[in-house]
Amino acid sequence: MNEKVRKIVIAGVMGAISVFLGATHLGFIPWFAGAALTVMHVPVIIGAVLEGPVVGAVIGLIFGAFSLIQGAIAPTGPADVWFVNPLVSILPRLCIGPVAWLVFRAGKKLKEGQLFIISGFIGVAVNVFIWSLSQKLGGFESDAVMVFTVGVSCVAAVTVSCLLLFWQYKKSSELFPYAVSAIAGSMTNTALVLSSLGAYKFIPWQLIGTIALFNGLPEAVMAAILTVVVVATWSGIESKRKGSSV
Repeated sequence: MNEKVRKIVIAGVMGAISVFLGATHLGFIPWFAGAALTVMHVPVIIGAVLEGPVVGAVIGLIFGAFSLIQGAIAPTGPADVWFVNPLVSILPRLCIGPVAWLVFRAGKKLKEGQLFIISGFIGVAVNVFIWSLSQKLGGFESDAVMVFTVGVSCVAAVTVSCLLLFWQYKKSSELFPYAVSAIAGSMTNTALVLSSLGAYKFIPWQLIGTIALFNGLPEAVMAAILTVVVVATWSGIESKRKGSSV
């Protein structure tokens, strides 16, 4: 199949999967206290690492447009109406694919130990940044809460990195960059969406750091697992076809 046609097909299929996950609510995994973890952004990451940043951006556009339309005509909850604003629903999703692709490309050139360190720092940096920003803008100060949040962020980020590193050694070194890129793409979605919601005062800044910690990190783990599983399966299919195109 022609490369250009292939990219169009992949973008359409992955975009449709993202919409399907949202429309059927299969993309929302029940979590603590009535919250849910979303995996709707995973097709964006997969499309980006397999076919490039443009395909990732297109799938992100489809994902974001669906969120906007759903919020406008068929909201399923009070939070859906916030996504009628394209700066909340579309712009952050456009960045998921390109960021995941950039991290993937860099990861292909780095050694495993370097990827381990970088992925840990990414997890810590994102959570500390969001929490510090919420303190500054919201005027919420608590040394105990700050220490707890940073501590848990560090432990969670390092734990995720260790699990991925162990998985890399048990499976294949070729799959590790996909996991790291999935974490980066997922955290990009979390950071930009939450920052947008905070900027428009839809969510108090005091809660942004907590949401990023207890929802953002688990979503990043889920994104890494699903991305690696799909890519490993796809690689197996491609190898059986002896390099032939879809």
